[in-house]
Amino acid sequence: MYAGKIPPALLKKIVLSSLGAPPKDVVVGPSVGEDAAVLKLGDIYQVVACDPVTGANKNIGYHAVHVNANDVAVTGADPKYFMPAILLHKDSTEDDLKEITRQIDVACKEVGASVIGGHTEITPGIDHTIIVGTMFGYTKRYITTSGASPGDAIILTKGAAIEGTSILANEYEETLNRNIGKEVTSIAKTYSSKLSIVPEARMIREYVTSMHDPTEGGIAGALNELSAASGCGFSVPREAVLVSPETAAICSFYSCDPLTLISSGALIATVREPDVKKVLSLLNDAGIDASKIGSIKSSGRTLAMPEHDALWDILM
Repeated sequence: MYAGKIPPALLKKIVLSSLGAPPKDVVVGPSVGEDAAVLKLGDIYQVVACDPVTGANKNIGYHAVHVNANDVAVTGADPKYFMPAILLHKDSTEDDLKEITRQIDVACKEVGASVIGGHTEITPGIDHTIIVGTMFGYTKRYITTSGASPGDAIILTKGAAIEGTSILANEYEETLNRNIGKEVTSIAKTYSSKLSIVPEARMIREYVTSMHDPTEGGIAGALNELSAASGCGFSVPREAVLVSPETAAICSFYSCDPLTLISSGALIATVREPDVKKVLSLLNDAGIDASKIGSIKSSGRTLAMPEHDALWDILM
């Protein structure tokens, strides 16, 4: 198998067939494309997301908070409580741990979340640090990836491969300085500041039919996941997806497709056509780049589901 998350078919065959006791209060459980679980607690819903960070080293604490906060936000909730399991490699120092916890503190303050527990250890058998995070949020109306319907417009914020651009620029700074230039690499390193989609998800959640956080597999993978979850197709021309100059330069150097590179920091949302103008106006007026990139169809997909994320071809 390739590195990264397992393919949908294998997920369904093995993982989703072994889920323990039947749940009583779960209204959204484990499924292909869904970003978080949703539990009904009286008159509100608790949203719980769990995601690891395995492909970054330099900004791992910061990434861990934001990828989990994003999964909660696209489900319609505000991220409130975070629990990280920090698995340090055997050569880690106190300074390494201080930097990770500093990053977690900064990122949690950015999204308004509190660290309420977790676990930290030196882990034998791994050669780089891994963080597995769990984020909790609450809402009175939840949103699913499966909510899209034929005729909905597809909105994308910011562009493709934001997280992948950040990871590669920070992990391979010297190589990229030599090959694409210090100025481009320096700008690409700042893409970590674009990782959160919490502001835009909050801004438009009352208008959307579905939202999805494009992580592994990039924009192409996320559109296919949304399509599978909703039981629909989609039409998105490749040229409609924004690819920044920095992302284009890095992907060209590494010969990878920006539409299949991990893309946390972008938000994919589906919106009824009458609401498109309102949603785009809200986002653009707030300084968030956003555009309509296509539409939901009854069947067919214009971008293929990648076998794995392009990041692993570079890191492995």
